[in-house]
Amino acid sequence: MTNNHFYDDLNDVKANILEADVISIFFPNFKKSVLVDTRSTDTDGPSIMLTPMARSPRERIKSMEKLRPGFPEVKNMILIPWLRYIFSLEESGIWELLIKRLDQSTLLNSNLAANTILNELKNLENLELLEVIKGDKYQTIWSKKLN
Repeated sequence: MTNNHFYDDLNDVKANILEADVISIFFPNFKKSVLVDTRSTDTDGPSIMLTPMARSPRERIKSMEKLRPGFPEVKNMILIPWLRYIFSLEESGIWELLIKRLDQSTLLNSNLAANTILNELKNLENLELLEVIKGDKYQTIWSKKLN
């Protein structure tokens, strides 16, 4: 953090994605995470999934143990808060890098699962934007005085 603002150098994020065993991109606006686990066992390979957002790194590790029991210990995990629009995941190259990272870890084509998750994220974002416009979840801070 720099001066109370999130500082996120996308080149640093990309470099960390290339090194991490587990990548969690979380979306505070709709409390979901894209979880990419590049680890594998003799019976199960890498995975990409949409999960509820964890409240802490420790909670994420515990959820990983429940979601993928029997997998080796997580050695390197990156947690990325994504406060931007979903389309910027694609425009920034982050989404493509996630798919490439999965493809390097498995023989299966991960595009189908990744595209399904990306479409779900877009739907969640659209629902959240509709909630901002007409829902009860948000309040106006400044409103125009009516005469």
